[in-house]
Amino acid sequence: MVINLPAGLDFELAIAARKLVEDVMKVKPGEEVVITADTASDWRVVEATAKAAEAAGAKALVAWHATAPGVGKAIEPYVPVKALTELLKVSDVWIEFNKAWLLYSTPYEEAMKAGKTRYICLVGMDADMMVRNIGRVDVPTLYEFQKRLAKITKSCRRMRATSPAGMDVTFENDPSRPVLTEGEVSGPGEYMLFGQVDWAPIEDSINGVIVFDGSVWPPAELGLLREPIKLHVKEGKVVKVEGGTEARIFEAWLKSFNDERMLRVAHLSYGCNPGAKLTGNILEDERVWGAIEWGLGAQSSTFQGSLGPAPSHTDGICLNPTLECLDDGTKIIEDGEYVHPELRDLAQKLRIK
Repeated sequence: MVINLPAGLDFELAIAARKLVEDVMKVKPGEEVVITADTASDWRVVEATAKAAEAAGAKALVAWHATAPGVGKAIEPYVPVKALTELLKVSDVWIEFNKAWLLYSTPYEEAMKAGKTRYICLVGMDADMMVRNIGRVDVPTLYEFQKRLAKITKSCRRMRATSPAGMDVTFENDPSRPVLTEGEVSGPGEYMLFGQVDWAPIEDSINGVIVFDGSVWPPAELGLLREPIKLHVKEGKVVKVEGGTEARIFEAWLKSFNDERMLRVAHLSYGCNPGAKLTGNILEDERVWGAIEWGLGAQSSTFQGSLGPAPSHTDGICLNPTLECLDDGTKIIEDGEYVHPELRDLAQKLRIK
């Protein structure tokens, strides 16, 4: 497959792939690196990453299969589950570029249970996105920003999130649960692209209205939103969905599983990757600077929450939010910008182009 890149982007893509392999995933000579992709993946990214792994002295293998009409466990009727499970369980490093992600599927669950692989979820990554979100990012400064943001959040018990689109939801945090800083690899386990800090609030404490006005994915019919989707939430469960055509599509998809777990709010995330922009690719959208994202359905065990598995998972983006710690009235984000005193210096450094 030959695809011409814009002038210079092939060079920058190679740099980004090397940073991903060597600096982020810490690939060592002799390790076996499995790259999973489906027919909707950007082959330029897959190839550049495989080349970078080989250049680092590792042994790269690409597992490429048809794109499934779903994500998580919903993909399983359409992909080689047994082969993927055995392959991923024994890999040293697993980099996922699938558009229809394997995250939360049986191969993912078995790989995480085996405890050998360092897995990173980079679903739907394309070349431009990889350059902006990995290659051009000051990663050490972003890691420090994420740590400060996590520390501030962990110290806050009661929170409120609002937005110009009408979001107004309150919730409580459990201080014994982790606030995850994504992307900093330290051994076997699950990792996400940096530029996101996330956690699971106490599920039945989540009450109010969540409004998605950026993007939602899945289902595949959605992406960038033309109209907001309003979710009325009571004790962590979506009890009513309001909006236009997209809201009806979303509600129908949630209910198509005939499983109450798909109506539960699983986690909350900050977006803080300075290279991210709203594109309709949920991997990038949930990292847009100053946005927040709510996930519904399956809940990763890394959150140490009370929900666990579900038939699938979906994420929605809320733009220009204000997030306040009700314990002392301190604002962490205001109108989509990080304003907490402990974050301002690093925020300014990261935002300088």
